[in-house]
Amino acid sequence: MPNINSSLLALRRKRLGYEQKQIALLLGHKNTYQISRYETGQRIPNLKEAAKLSMLYGLPVRTLFQRYFPYWREELENAINNSGFTDKINPESIKDADYCSYLESMNTAVRMSEDGTDKIRRHIKVLVEERSKRILGN
Repeated sequence: MPNINSSLLALRRKRLGYEQKQIALLLGHKNTYQISRYETGQRIPNLKEAAKLSMLYGLPVRTLFQRYFPYWREELENAINNSGFTDKINPESIKDADYCSYLESMNTAVRMSEDGTDKIRRHIKVLVEERSKRILGN
């Protein structure tokens, strides 16, 4: 199985101007050994540390574990198909399941603030630009 999106961890940390020592201290480590292992893909952070890295780096936890999702999705589909619950849980529903906190906010908010609306517009713009680059190969 492939490792965590380790190259992203190091790249993001450097872009933000953080040192491994700073991240290590914030995560409660005495040295940079674990951070180095995360960044080289030798070790996977536990959920608590992944959540903290997500907050520090401004990345969704899902992005940190992006390489695992196809494997986990396949495992889950197999479990559903072998469970006998297919009448209650449709394995097709998890194929393209993506979570977007902005979409969730739009669906649950009774009335959204001007600030919230602007954040969603910026988020959509970035998503469209990123998807266009992937599709067009730029």
